[in-house]
Amino acid sequence: MITRHLLPAVLLLSMVSFMSAQTPANETNTVAVHLVGPDGTPGPLVQSSRVVKTDAAWEKQLGAPAYRVLRAKGTEAPFCGNLLDNHRDGVYFCAGCDLPLFASGSKFHSGTGWPSFYQPFAKENITELRDSSHGMVRTEILCTRCGGHLGHVFEDGPAPTGLRYCLNSVSLVFRGEAEVKKLGAE
Repeated sequence: MITRHLLPAVLLLSMVSFMSAQTPANETNTVAVHLVGPDGTPGPLVQSSRVVKTDAAWEKQLGAPAYRVLRAKGTEAPFCGNLLDNHRDGVYFCAGCDLPLFASGSKFHSGTGWPSFYQPFAKENITELRDSSHGMVRTEILCTRCGGHLGHVFEDGPAPTGLRYCLNSVSLVFRGEAEVKKLGAE
């Protein structure tokens, strides 16, 4: 028999059990990612909090064009992104949560109209999902920390990976080499 003194504890335990059952086993509040190290390359694998916001907060932070791509899985028009012809040394970060995603050393001219890379900054920083929208099967790429839509990866890239990570400029923020090293030293 549950006495009225034990009732709050029993209700709390029941609520915790219910909430645990509602959260998928693979869904946690943290993700394992690589941040920028002191030399501008990937640092050690660290646990980082997922970035979760309401749609209204994302739209306020990103603005309409970036929100349409990062949160609503849109695509910017080819040959008009501001990072397509960027040839400076540095790192491309997620416009949603500032996670390092691609280094300039893996960028190449694909002729597709979007910035293209043959490998990510760190494989853990990118999440791949099967995308069967638009009557074809593709592999969507997302930022691991905030879940922002970045673009797609295709198997028609150059050596050494044979991959082409096709990105939307509006989903990225570029930082030059000096700024990246300064961030890594902090």
